[in-house]
Amino acid sequence: MILFDGIYSWSGKTSSGERPVSWWPGSYRVKIVDLSDTTPQGVFHMKPYICLFADTGKGFNVRNHFQYFAQSLCREFGLSLNKVLWVEYFPQGRAMDVAILKEGALVGKERLYTVQWRPVHADEAELIGPHKGTTNGLFA
Repeated sequence: MILFDGIYSWSGKTSSGERPVSWWPGSYRVKIVDLSDTTPQGVFHMKPYICLFADTGKGFNVRNHFQYFAQSLCREFGLSLNKVLWVEYFPQGRAMDVAILKEGALVGKERLYTVQWRPVHADEAELIGPHKGTTNGLFA
C-alpha cells in the first residue's frame, strides 16, 4: 500500500516547535510504501516500510542532515525510524543508496544519529523494483 507518492517539501522554518528538515527550504520526490499488504501470511519484514526518495534539485540537499529528513517523514506519516528501509534514488544513473541510521547520544531531549550510506543490495533492489514506478512518473 502506498502511504505517500509525491513531492515532500519544507520551508526551513519551524512552526510546531520541532526542528525542520533544514534551516533552508527544499523538496524531494518521496514514495513511502507499506509492504504489509503484499507480504505472504506468516512472513514478517524487519523493515516493513520502504521510503524511496530523490533530490528534485530545488533547495537543500538532505544527504548531510539526513536524520532530520527521516525524523520529519516519520512524524508526519506515523512511522518508526528503524522500521523503514531508507533508499535514495539517483534517476540519472539508475543507482540507489541505502541510509543506515544508528542511534547516538541523547543531547537534551534530542536523539542524535550517525548515518552511513551504502549501495543497495541485490535482494533490496528486487524488493524495491516494483515500487519505483509511480502514477506521477517521479521514479519511472
